[in-house]
Amino acid sequence: MLLAGIHTRRRHSGRTLGQTVGAVLLAAGLLAGVGGCAFDPSSVPIPGTTVSGATYRIHIEFGNVLNLPARAKVIANGAQVGSVAGVRVVDSLHAPAGHGGYVVVDADISTKVQLPATTIAELRQNTVLGDIHLALTTPADGFGTLLRDGGTIPQERTHPPVQLEDTMAALAAFTQGGAVNQLQDIINRFNAVLPADPNETRRIAQNAEGNAVDLAANLDQVDSLLNGLGTNAQVLHDRADFLDHQLSQESVDAMTGITNSIRGVTQIFAALGQLGPSLTWLTPVVTSADAAAKAFVPLALSSKPLDLSVPSNLSMLVDLLRDKLIPFVEHGPKVNITGVTADSVSRDDQVSGILSTLRMIGAVR
Repeated sequence: MLLAGIHTRRRHSGRTLGQTVGAVLLAAGLLAGVGGCAFDPSSVPIPGTTVSGATYRIHIEFGNVLNLPARAKVIANGAQVGSVAGVRVVDSLHAPAGHGGYVVVDADISTKVQLPATTIAELRQNTVLGDIHLALTTPADGFGTLLRDGGTIPQERTHPPVQLEDTMAALAAFTQGGAVNQLQDIINRFNAVLPADPNETRRIAQNAEGNAVDLAANLDQVDSLLNGLGTNAQVLHDRADFLDHQLSQESVDAMTGITNSIRGVTQIFAALGQLGPSLTWLTPVVTSADAAAKAFVPLALSSKPLDLSVPSNLSMLVDLLRDKLIPFVEHGPKVNITGVTADSVSRDDQVSGILSTLRMIGAVR
């Protein structure tokens, strides 16, 4: 009995060891199989993600397909017509000349759907937290040429996706950058400018409406004004070199110097204004000399000098000098001459000297 128990125990131990070794070998085989080939969970078909029936494959070129999930839906004009089969990258080295790298999206489309060759593809997101899908937009016409199996929608007819992060960043910059407060401030200022009486506001609006109607009825005048402004702008453009010289620092300095000179001249006139009151004492002298000037100025400034060969002219000139000018100088009514330091000269000699002077200047002959 003891020997039988020992043999039975050995038999059970050997069976347990064999089962353990088999399980280990099976696990190692599974791990080797998993490590030897990649497993894509998206390859497992999920109900509702694909279309039923036969399909044909098209290729769509994009600049980038960021955040595009695997097996994404393909929707054309609001209806699901297929699904994304895969995404591959075309390096810039293998891209056509003049093009950089791009992404090719392989899509399986139901054979029940016909797409024209001019179809436009883009990546859309219906909601903020929704998945991105591939949207196809077909034109109203252009169904003469259809996309067949293996057809391609080039990058020229695709639109890159709009990143939600960029949209939210722009919205945050708009709301937090003070634009809303500035708009509110503009509205408040506009309301403050408008009159409190609604009737007055209505009158202003009616006047503005009348001005707009009148402006629309005289667009030819507006065109003339704009043409004139354009002509002036062209003239200024053609004389850009002259304007550059006139507006240069050298010209500005010269103009500043001219302005300072003009200001100095005005100050001279201001100083001459103070000279007037100091010459008021000459007023009686000038008034007394008025009669002599009336008689002598026409004689001196005439184009024809006085002919002293005529006895009457000589007699009149002698009388003028002897009886008018010399007494005026010697005994003026307003000028008190206390004395003259000079040799005594007779009146005849004085008359002869004056006549000689007049002949020298051409007043008489």
